[in-house]
Amino acid sequence: MPTLIKVAEIADIPPGSSKFVDADGQLLAVFNIDGSFYALDDACPHQGAPLSDGEIRGYVVVCPWHGWEFDITNGNRVNPLGVPNARTYHVIVEGNDVMVEV
Repeated sequence: MPTLIKVAEIADIPPGSSKFVDADGQLLAVFNIDGSFYALDDACPHQGAPLSDGEIRGYVVVCPWHGWEFDITNGNRVNPLGVPNARTYHVIVEGNDVMVEV
């Protein structure tokens, strides 16, 4: 059964940015896109680059090592070949708390 873990407060992740978080041992990149929050595995499924360090282009994060692109909302890769999708996690905002189900 999933566990809900507080990973940040809203102010910790301004719109258009991301934050690396450790959610009870699960390393995640949490994104704020226009006030909506999303979470992906921090490690790019290609070679493990930290997606929290990637460039954000609208709803896409670009892997900082090799340029693979992933849709932040669902983890699907934008590039058509080779790399699996990034794993996503359900995010809940309660008051000022950003919480992730792991």
